[in-house]
Formats: sequence, C-alpha cells, structure tokens
Amino acid sequence: MKRPLVILHGWNLSAAKFIPLSRELKKLGYRIYVPDLPGFGKNQKVEKPLNLSDYAIFVEAYLKKHKISKAVIIGHSFGGRIALKMAAAKNGNLVALVLTGTPGFLPLPKIKVLFFMLLAKIGGLFFSLPIINRLDRIMRKILYRTAGASDFYHTKENMRQTFKNIVREELSPYLKKINTPTLLLWGRDDGIVPLSVAFRMSKTISRVQLQIINEAKHGVPWTHPEEFSRHLDRFLKKYA
Repeated sequence: MKRPLVILHGWNLSAAKFIPLSRELKKLGYRIYVPDLPGFGKNQKVEKPLNLSDYAIFVEAYLKKHKISKAVIIGHSFGGRIALKMAAAKNGNLVALVLTGTPGFLPLPKIKVLFFMLLAKIGGLFFSLPIINRLDRIMRKILYRTAGASDFYHTKENMRQTFKNIVREELSPYLKKINTPTLLLWGRDDGIVPLSVAFRMSKTISRVQLQIINEAKHGVPWTHPEEFSRHLDRFLKKYA
C-alpha cells in the first residue's frame, strides 16, 4: 500500500490550488490530504500572530486527527518551511520529504526584513496623511511591491505579524539535522525561490535528490502536475 501524502500549501494559497496535483497523484494510487493552513482558504480565523512552530503543531494535530501515520509531506514554498521544521525535529510520522520552491535559507537580506518591519510600524502614520489616504490601497500595493513583499501587503493584521515571524526564522540549522529521504523538486525558472537555493540545499541535506522540471516556475505543482507526480512517484518507489 502506498504512503499517504500530505500537501502543505504556500503563503496566500489554499488546498484548492492543489486540486490538479491531487488528481494526478490519486491516479497513481495515493491517498491525498491537503489541509488549509491557519489563516488561509477555509481556515481563515487566526486569533493571534503565529510562528513556524505553531504551524508545525497544527500539522501534527491534523495528522493525529485523520489517523495518518508514516506519511510523506510535500511542502510548497511556505509549506516547505513547516515540513523542514518537522523533519528536523525527527518526527517519527514522517517517512519522506518533498520540497518545492522552499526557501531553505533566510530568503531575504536582513536589511529587507528590517525594512518590512519598519513599513509595518510607520505605514499607518504615513497612510493617514489626507493626500495619501485617498490613494491608500494603490500606494500600499506599490510600496510593498517595490520592497519585494507583495505577500506582506496581501495579509490581515495578525497574519502580517505572522509573515514577519516566518521570514525572520533562519532555516539553515534545520537542514543539517534532516536524515529523512528528501526530494527537491524544482521549476528551473522559479523566480521567487531560484534554483540556486535548491542546489545549495542539496549540498546540506544528507539524504537528498534534486529533480529539475524545465520550463516551470514557482507554481510547478499546479502548472506541471503530471510531470511533478511522475518524479514524485519514482522517488517514493525507491525511498518510501
């Protein structure tokens, strides 16, 4: 019997985005689970800012609730951050790890992270000016996009703090602790988390395989679901 697959979506996405991939994987005989992570999709209610540990605890509770054991976790982007933390903690329920578009290292220069924090603190004052207030939405979008943080703009208050908590956590110490078989499945043209990150991760994780999908970007799980599924299935037949 094939292992259950748990897909953890990226920031500002939801389970719905992974329907094409889920469909392909089900054809190959896998049981698929795709939770909406707190703050996204049908799981919008977040009463306080969260951190990566909170999300890992949520996923562990989800596995327990659905009686999922010896699972393979597929983490896309932000979802991969959660998977990395779980794998580094030697979670016995995790038999294999698949990461795609995951920033395994601090993805932003510290000065940029500090800039995001500054925006959060002074943004309200700046946008309260009468002449700016009329252009509030447009100006905010332009400002955050210029800073390279459009995800930060598209969030509610608790989730903005959550976003800051997430991007400030350095993941590289976790990589060296992972001994779970790991597949790095990357779009060659990923402009958000470039292929160079995957190459660097492949030299840090002990039991790792890197597979590149040509003419694919950051959204490779849903733009190339058939090819993604083939590579994943081949890997799992060997390691899980």
